[in-house]
Amino acid sequence: MKLNDLSPVARQAAEAQAIRGEWEYGAFDQLLKQLIAYDAAMDALIAFRLKWVVVAVILAFLGVFVGIIVIDNDEAATGSAMLVGGIVHLIVAIVLWRKAKKKNLPENALAMLQQLFRQVRKDLDPKATIRVNVDLSGPTQAKCGPKKELPANGFVSRYQYVYADPWCQLRLQLRDGYKLTLRQVDQLIELQRTKRKARGGYKTKTKYKKLCRLTATIVPPTPVEWAGQPKVDPTWERLRVAKKKGLDVAVLDRWFVYKEKFGRPIQNPSGADAVGMLYRLCSMRPAEAK
Repeated sequence: MKLNDLSPVARQAAEAQAIRGEWEYGAFDQLLKQLIAYDAAMDALIAFRLKWVVVAVILAFLGVFVGIIVIDNDEAATGSAMLVGGIVHLIVAIVLWRKAKKKNLPENALAMLQQLFRQVRKDLDPKATIRVNVDLSGPTQAKCGPKKELPANGFVSRYQYVYADPWCQLRLQLRDGYKLTLRQVDQLIELQRTKRKARGGYKTKTKYKKLCRLTATIVPPTPVEWAGQPKVDPTWERLRVAKKKGLDVAVLDRWFVYKEKFGRPIQNPSGADAVGMLYRLCSMRPAEAK
């Protein structure tokens, strides 16, 4: 699926790497379906172009090697063409590969949104809409905080970068008038460590950790007394009651941690994780509301 194959609203969301506004349920479901199909096509394109880059590297190396030999045999024009052609081909392959990567959407985030929405849709007010503010651009440079120098701890240097990405905010309304909100804020922590090699010189390694904070909130239509509290994991979860516009709202936070030795973690909490949090909050409603 290409960009032009998408509907106008899906094309706009893919280009902006964002979904915002109020959506009817059917339109939102179709939007996610199209974006997931587009992302799958982009993944295939990126994989193809990466193979192209590998082939281009080999051809460029051969072009340089053979070109030098040809030039030494007094065929300067032919040798130069082989040298320049191999390098240009490699540059074009790399540029197209990077261009495709920039258009890629976060597959796990889209899957989470689709799973969540499809599981709770039957409980939503059929006359209401879903309010969405989703940023699909990921941890871009603009979201990176200042460079922080850490104690060396045996290394030549250690530096840390933290990307703050509050990418997801949803607002849903249940059939009984209760409102649910879901918010996810990600932190990508990048740690760069430089050490001196035994034979001299320096070597820098980068490690990544992704911390996801998923916050679910239930807002009653009128003042209520909550019917007890669900079980929570004190290590990774926190349940609290807060005041909002004169109402007691229940808030459940849950943290998720993902680590990768090579490259940025792409894992994300699942739709089932989010639905489980919302259902536990809904269990706090008074008996007459269930």
